[in-house]
Amino acid sequence: MNKNYSFTTLKENRLFFYLMGILLSIGAFPLILWDKISFFILIKQWHHPIMDRLAPYLSYVGDGITYGCIVLVAILVGASYSNICIMAGSFGLMSCVVQLLFKRGFCSHLLRPTACIPLHALHVVADVKLEKTLTFPSGHAATIFVLASLIQLLHNKHNNVLYTFSLLLLAILVSYSRIYLCQHFYTDIYAGACIGTGASLLVYVWVNQTNIHLYLGRLVYHFIYRK
Repeated sequence: MNKNYSFTTLKENRLFFYLMGILLSIGAFPLILWDKISFFILIKQWHHPIMDRLAPYLSYVGDGITYGCIVLVAILVGASYSNICIMAGSFGLMSCVVQLLFKRGFCSHLLRPTACIPLHALHVVADVKLEKTLTFPSGHAATIFVLASLIQLLHNKHNNVLYTFSLLLLAILVSYSRIYLCQHFYTDIYAGACIGTGASLLVYVWVNQTNIHLYLGRLVYHFIYRK
């Protein structure tokens, strides 16, 4: 991977990645100070009826189906091959790492909060199905950070503060909703955020360096219009 292009990408989006770096640095402290169950119980001390209603909808924003719909809309409105490749490739890489490497691989034995903590000790939102297994890392957190990173990379607003803050705030709220709904520990969403951001950056740089989208575009064209 070309180091100069990687550096240029980070420089052009420096505000987003500076804030992301600060967010992850500060976010690492709870990992050091508390075990995952203690910190989960601490976070869950706060709850509110408005958040009870809002959290499920926030969670849907980080769903893979929502991401797929966004990619489909991008195709329908005529997004470039490179952007489609980046969007699909980022989600594909993230999914392989989250699902194959961790959830169904090294960390398949890890349980979700409601399998580790009695329900009577938690505030549970009504009508939400509580999963028990495949907790690490959070696929929803990874997905929303893929989406936030790609919106920043593909639609750079020249380090507009409000724009960048809005993207990160959305990603944080969606990730937090997974804890609020008792679906994940903090460690799960922290790892998901790292994986999602990293996957987006790697695929973005790789596609733009290799121009693989040009090859894929020709392949699709010949497949559709072959005689």
